[in-house]
Amino acid sequence: MRIREADIEFLSGGEICRAWLFAPDQADEPRPCIVMGHGLGLTRRNGLRAFAEAFARAGYFALVFDYRRFGDSGGAPRQVISFRGQLEDWAAALAFVRALPEVDDACVVTWGFSLGGGHAMTTAARDGAVAAVIAVTPVFSGLSSTLAAMKWWSLRNMLRIVARGLRDLLSAFLGRQPVTVPLAAPPGEVGLLTSPDAYAGYRQIVSEDFDFNTAARIALYFWSYAPGRLLRQFPGSVLVLPSIIDEICPPRPTIGRAQRSRNAEIVELSCDHMAFAVEPHRSVVVDATLDFLRRHVPVC
Repeated sequence: MRIREADIEFLSGGEICRAWLFAPDQADEPRPCIVMGHGLGLTRRNGLRAFAEAFARAGYFALVFDYRRFGDSGGAPRQVISFRGQLEDWAAALAFVRALPEVDDACVVTWGFSLGGGHAMTTAARDGAVAAVIAVTPVFSGLSSTLAAMKWWSLRNMLRIVARGLRDLLSAFLGRQPVTVPLAAPPGEVGLLTSPDAYAGYRQIVSEDFDFNTAARIALYFWSYAPGRLLRQFPGSVLVLPSIIDEICPPRPTIGRAQRSRNAEIVELSCDHMAFAVEPHRSVVVDATLDFLRRHVPVC
């Protein structure tokens, strides 16, 4: 099936979010739409296009957006990860696609990777009208992910990260530019994620000029985010795709939450955290997503 692509903008908190909207070339009646958001510090240009194109070829609309303060979207200061702000962006994206006449507003799906998978779950539970959720190697337990990251920190580097986080909070209070820390770094260096697969994994999906820096305050509160607790509150169907060898988002808490939920399906991957976006794992994720959608949110 031929597809169309458009650059679009929508407002979130008075600032511009920029996105791609992929669509089947011939959509005679309203179709389901998949709203897609990325993970920690990542943008739509980091591996999501191929997924959106595959979903559009299968007959679905797909909206892929950048969070404010990242990528092509507006907002300042840059490179600041705010759970509240990013969840506002998700809500604004849902409102945007539901207002499109070619989209079936009763058949909107949230799809996210890593932190975006946690946001997809949180957004759906809060919204109440999302049709289904797909969460790829998701952050369902910020505490588990934080402990997994800390396993690779030396005491010296941990103290450096905490110090930067505290300085960043002070900078925010004083209205100054963020104090940053690398999202990922090789083992032994200072970074939020320093497991053997972290920096190499990011490098698989980002460009040479990718900005690895992010406001260090995220290191102080990431542990508190627990989207997995919302699984039972969401009435729709959920597809969870954890990786059984994931060093960044430990699979056991994610699988445990999903198994205790009556409406969740689990498809286990066997790849490093970031490898979901490269073959052969990308095809596994695409096929699992489309199989799930055809059963729960089919194209009419």
